[in-house]
Amino acid sequence: MPRLKSKVHGQQIEEKLNNHNRILILITTAGLLLLATILPGAHAYGNTAQWQVGFSGNCQTPTTCGGTFGFWGWCEFGGSSGSIADGTTGTSGDCQVTDYARTDLGQPNNPTHLSIDVTGWTIMPSIESPTGSSFQITASTLKCTGPGASLPPTPFTGCALPPGGDTGIPPIAGHYSFSPFPRYRINIQVNQLP
Repeated sequence: MPRLKSKVHGQQIEEKLNNHNRILILITTAGLLLLATILPGAHAYGNTAQWQVGFSGNCQTPTTCGGTFGFWGWCEFGGSSGSIADGTTGTSGDCQVTDYARTDLGQPNNPTHLSIDVTGWTIMPSIESPTGSSFQITASTLKCTGPGASLPPTPFTGCALPPGGDTGIPPIAGHYSFSPFPRYRINIQVNQLP
């Protein structure tokens, strides 16, 4: 009989431990679910971004473009009220852009990577934007690398922001694909975050 009593006692201990484990699992799961509901959502560029933008462009008309060129990159803009109206200002952003020029249809000459830490921007009217308004960089730190970084700045070579800081990027969410003139193509994808 002592053996039977020991076996029954062991089963009772095992059942109590299983019950404790179930309770612990339920408490942990409930805690994690609660934590997930109160934490802010993650964004690809941090939690201050209000707009995320990808873009590219190229020109294959040497006479109109003074050679051929291309560019591609992404930007994020934040630190604002979230309005898309002209006059809206923001205090944060980041742009990473690579551009190149070519004198013929061969390999790219003097590619340049621009890293732009934006500390001020304004939505303003723009003839460069497909919607008539764009993000215009008003304050930033610019760092350039690559063979073209030391060239004199032109719209698509050297180390410089676009004229007047006008990015041509519309503040309105959507996909824009347009051609300002034949054989010059620009694509922009704008996402406004909640």
